[in-house]
Amino acid sequence: MGKKKARGEYNDFLDGEKLRDNADIRTTLQSSMPPTRDISPPPVRHDRRAGRKTGKGGPKKPPLTHFLCLPLVTDESRPQLQAGLEKLKEELGKGDLVPSTAVRPVGSLHLTLGVMSLDETKLQEAKHYLADLDLHSLLRDISMQILAEKAAEDGTIAENLGPGALPDTDALTINLESLAPMQAPQKTSILYAEPKDASQRLLPFASALRERFTTKGFLLEDSRPLKLHATIINTIYAKSANKRARVKNPLKDGTQHPDAEASAHDNNQDDDAASTAESLDGNAAASHSSSAPHNLAREAGHGPDAKSWLRFDARSLIETYKHFPWADQVRIDKIQICKMGAKKVWSGAKGGEGDAVDERYEVVCAKGIYE
Repeated sequence: MGKKKARGEYNDFLDGEKLRDNADIRTTLQSSMPPTRDISPPPVRHDRRAGRKTGKGGPKKPPLTHFLCLPLVTDESRPQLQAGLEKLKEELGKGDLVPSTAVRPVGSLHLTLGVMSLDETKLQEAKHYLADLDLHSLLRDISMQILAEKAAEDGTIAENLGPGALPDTDALTINLESLAPMQAPQKTSILYAEPKDASQRLLPFASALRERFTTKGFLLEDSRPLKLHATIINTIYAKSANKRARVKNPLKDGTQHPDAEASAHDNNQDDDAASTAESLDGNAAASHSSSAPHNLAREAGHGPDAKSWLRFDARSLIETYKHFPWADQVRIDKIQICKMGAKKVWSGAKGGEGDAVDERYEVVCAKGIYE
């Protein structure tokens, strides 16, 4: 309830304007015709539960269910990745820069190409589409195009470009290096490893796949350039045991952040809403446009506007891990459609027993590049 008006004070509830003086009031009261007021009807309220509106976002957004990705964990890369992540967690545990629980488990690392919102029928269509793709030919065409462009730059005679001159398409390998921030380095919630590809085929190959799956309606449209990255740290996963606890904010303003109920992207949808892919794992892009469809980066906990209870000054960490080799010669040999929401892997013989030793995304479909 508002404060009661003093005697003689004008109540502007109906008109929204004050009369100039009391003479106007007397004139109105003395009029032979009763005063009339035009009162606008109250605004129509939309029932959010009916799914018509979701605040400023407009129509209700579809839930994110799956994502398309390039896996990074192989028998050869796992030991390298595991060693690097353990080293990072040990160093974080010595200070209060960021909780070590923000470090992603090795089994969750991947390169996201895009996120999906699929019902069972659409999922089956996507699985059949992936199974029918000739990935080897696609990669070989990209290899030939890159070789031709390089030949043109070097002045090489086109007739000399035969199959023997092509790079080995059975050896699309990358290195994972460094730590890069998703937002401003002095105030970020995400750090990721960058894939380095000496053959320069990885990004064109991944972009071609994203375009094809988007055109078919399997991936949600995203106008941002594809930025391949493997999320190493994301504070959206670092929830404290006490949700009311206040955590020291290492930013220069000296303020504190309450531990909001930030859900991991498998719940909030990452990365890698990925769990979007994570994300978009998600897919966060070289040009992070806030107008991207569905604002995927924000929903997924990725991008410069990602929702997280903690952003931190990562400049020292970035410098320490500059050119750090997370894994060398990682073989990219398959494409996967995975279900949102990483599942814990337990040390016990039966699920749910023992300790959680890893997290992995459920693979619903996979296709080898060289099949």
